[in-house]
Amino acid sequence: MNVLLSIAKERRRLLLVVLPYLLACAAFLTVFLTRHDRLPDPLATHFSGAGHADGYTTLGSFPYAALALLLAPAVLFGAVAYGFGSRRARALHALAYGLAAFLGSLLCALVLDNARAGSAHDARLALWQLAVALAAAAAAGGLGWLLAGPGTPPARTPAEPPTASPLALRAGETVTWTRAVGSRPLRFGGLALALTGAALGPFAGWGLAAGLLAGGLLTAAFSGARVTVDRHGLSVAPSWLPRPRLRIPLDRVETATSRPVDPLTELGGWGYRVVPGRSGIVLRSGEAVVARLTNGSEFVVTVGDAATAAALLTALAARARTGGA
Repeated sequence: MNVLLSIAKERRRLLLVVLPYLLACAAFLTVFLTRHDRLPDPLATHFSGAGHADGYTTLGSFPYAALALLLAPAVLFGAVAYGFGSRRARALHALAYGLAAFLGSLLCALVLDNARAGSAHDARLALWQLAVALAAAAAAGGLGWLLAGPGTPPARTPAEPPTASPLALRAGETVTWTRAVGSRPLRFGGLALALTGAALGPFAGWGLAAGLLAGGLLTAAFSGARVTVDRHGLSVAPSWLPRPRLRIPLDRVETATSRPVDPLTELGGWGYRVVPGRSGIVLRSGEAVVARLTNGSEFVVTVGDAATAAALLTALAARARTGGA
């Protein structure tokens, strides 16, 4: 029953965070189709600081680029929301709703300005239209905050979790543990950034688009990692790349344990993180190997079957200290 309730909550959160982008797409398509006969070809799609048109897009490609611009963040927020803790869902929904309203308002204003001008060169984007878009974003963000509902407080984790019982290793025995871990939000977020870059190319120029494309592809490439515990220590490397590889040698490991980890509250975010007294690679919330190092700090890696990895790491470190490698 608890599992079914959790799945239902995840689906509701996913639907709520994607809904404003679907509504923004519907509003844009309604405005575009009702004004289609009055739109010039090409359309003015980029404006200078004074509001004068200085960039253009063909009428045929414009709706596809606009829809991609709306749907890319929908994919990003949807991927993040599916694994997001309910305690922080209100901030996520507020941001998603605000961005959807801002983008939708500007795209609709762009269509209306082109239709009124009759010629792309005569189109103007006034500052008051930006103010309206910002006001719509603020109102939608507030609505998203209310719809998300109150979050649940996080469960407290023990300050000193118990050390994992070491595995029994025979003299000279070689043991290796390895497992892959991935982040769906980072993977889909990277793809969403790449799609946004491709969609923004015709609007803002390919210089900005290339940056978004590169950033998106790098994010997707580093969205997975392979964690290994062996006679060399604890190592973490990208799933699809040979480098960079981060390794904690056995002589730096005092003990190891496993426990649930919340990346945002304990390490300030996802990816490679460094905070006072603690560092690590966290691609998701949940079970993690926590290695207590000889300098008093901790190294954390979120991965499945962390209890087995911690037990093996403890045993290998103890054997290395006694010279029984």
